[in-house]
Amino acid sequence: MEGSSPLVAASSDGDRSSSEGELTVANGAAVRDGEKREDETPMEAAGAVGFSISRLDTLSALRLNRTRPAADTELRYLHLLWQPSELLQAGRSSPGKITSNRVRRLGRARRNMGPIGKDLYAVKRLREAANSNDIDTVRRLLEEDTDPCAADDKGRTALHFSSCNGNESIVQLLLSYGADPNQRDSLGNTPLHLAACTNHVPVITTLLRGGARVDALDRAGRTPLHLARSKLNILQEGDSRSIETLRGEVTQIIQMLREYLNIMGQSEEREKLEHISNQLQNTRTREQVDEVTDLLASFTSLSIQMQNMGDR
Repeated sequence: MEGSSPLVAASSDGDRSSSEGELTVANGAAVRDGEKREDETPMEAAGAVGFSISRLDTLSALRLNRTRPAADTELRYLHLLWQPSELLQAGRSSPGKITSNRVRRLGRARRNMGPIGKDLYAVKRLREAANSNDIDTVRRLLEEDTDPCAADDKGRTALHFSSCNGNESIVQLLLSYGADPNQRDSLGNTPLHLAACTNHVPVITTLLRGGARVDALDRAGRTPLHLARSKLNILQEGDSRSIETLRGEVTQIIQMLREYLNIMGQSEEREKLEHISNQLQNTRTREQVDEVTDLLASFTSLSIQMQNMGDR
């Protein structure tokens, strides 16, 4: 047996166990390599040992603990799948880099354990109630801490829907619970834009009081001043409104312009507007209201020109 290799000797000896044969291979390889190749690098030595181990049977590999860490990891993973709380704790305490797979698993565990589904239903119900002018449901959901800024897949919030519908009461209620008057949808429209497109002057006034940006442009490039001018044009062309209705709509436009000028800090323009407002209060006939409307239209056009010069 002196001429035989250590590997053959170990495999042919029936009295020795497989573990002993592994030690013989390892020791034999180490002795032989140490005698013949003193300059062998650590990587080469590792390759030689790995080749010898690959010739062993499965039981030998298990005894060398080559597969135990992987097996333990798989069993531990299967165990944690049934206990998401331990998975979250493991994700916080385990050292090392957090892989994308672990992040996804943690996210799934959190979604399964948290009231996310309930929250999604509540914010969807809030938008639907605002769109259908159901102020009681809107108030109840807001009192239950439903997020008023939650948007749908198109970026629209409950404030967008109520502003578009011209429901001033719901707009005011949403603003009082922290709705953002400058939040934009996927097309870039704020609630102010939607109110401008639908000519809801009272909602414009309420949004301006709630902090809406006065320089925000809608899709047509219009500011609140442009809205006021367009509304005045409609009033001047229409003959079907009664004097009370006409006076009320002109008063709304004056109120909107008053809020606008207060925000802009234009004191001189505000004084002129107050003079026009006083004239409106003293009107008694349709012709007098039309005169005030013409005066207000001229004032608004001049304000738009001043704004354009300021933007330049």
